[in-house]
Amino acid sequence: MFEFLKRKRRAPKKARTNSIDELANRLQSDGKADTLEDALRELDPNSLSGAERESWYHLWGITAFRRGDRVEAFARFVAARAAIPESSQIAFSLAQEHEYRGEPNQMFELFDDHRFPTIPASYAFAQARYAYLWNDFDRGLRHVEPILQAQFNFKIADDMLLHMRGMPFFSQTWGYLAAFYELKGDLGLAVQLTHDAKHKLIDYDVSEHERLLTAVRTSDYSQFAAEPRRGTAYERTRAAVLLAQHLPTPEESHRALDDVQLNDDDFPWLADILLLERAEIAHRHSLSAEEDLLERFLGRQSLLFEPDHAFNFRLRPYQETLKERYQRSRRSAG
Repeated sequence: MFEFLKRKRRAPKKARTNSIDELANRLQSDGKADTLEDALRELDPNSLSGAERESWYHLWGITAFRRGDRVEAFARFVAARAAIPESSQIAFSLAQEHEYRGEPNQMFELFDDHRFPTIPASYAFAQARYAYLWNDFDRGLRHVEPILQAQFNFKIADDMLLHMRGMPFFSQTWGYLAAFYELKGDLGLAVQLTHDAKHKLIDYDVSEHERLLTAVRTSDYSQFAAEPRRGTAYERTRAAVLLAQHLPTPEESHRALDDVQLNDDDFPWLADILLLERAEIAHRHSLSAEEDLLERFLGRQSLLFEPDHAFNFRLRPYQETLKERYQRSRRSAG
């Protein structure tokens, strides 16, 4: 009866390599990524199966996207979806092409079929960002709330541990949800979220969230305005923006922003935050410089800022005025 104990233990089977992904990675590392489309054309996807067949269809669409042929990319992703309807990454790419064509309803239908945790959290945040851009705030919440629940279940909100598990930082989750709650007119839900985080997460400091929420609810940002030169580049940028938004003249507002010195190792998008605030200043004072500033900003942030950044830097009210412009650009592209 114990004969099985004497059997030689077999080495675990190695996961089968994906030759299509290996092909793409090899060409990328050799500096020949532009030859991938030709390499894929020489292969018959019907001769492939499983992950390799999925990779072929997905990369076939991506190659058209990368050379700027969005019409062909759309057609290829439609064919890919028909061939492999269960693929979440193909569905996501096709949804993005629908969005580019100004077809949010088709995009949302695809997104609704694939949600976290069956897709990575990064995909779910992208889905929520598109919901924000097209003013579907309830749907945005539905994409982010499962991530919140997973983080609460995990209980530890240490950034490094979350990153190792493929999870976003809790501050990003908080920012997305707070933005959607404000857009729906109920900041009380953000207060409750912060209270829950304080009691459900181990060693997570919610004081900055509480501080910002108090300022938002009272419209009193004086404590931030008093410290524009302190802290990290993120904190200094936010303080300067909040100060600039409440100074009486455009000259004073611009000087507040000029005080922020960013280094090469700071987040590049912080410079875009300052740029958008300069556009906000021009908008608030009816200055002709707004259009030029916006063109520069949209050239760098074509999808506008993510909801969490818009909320945390209090640029959400101004960014709301840009959404119609964004949506028109999508509809005209389609």
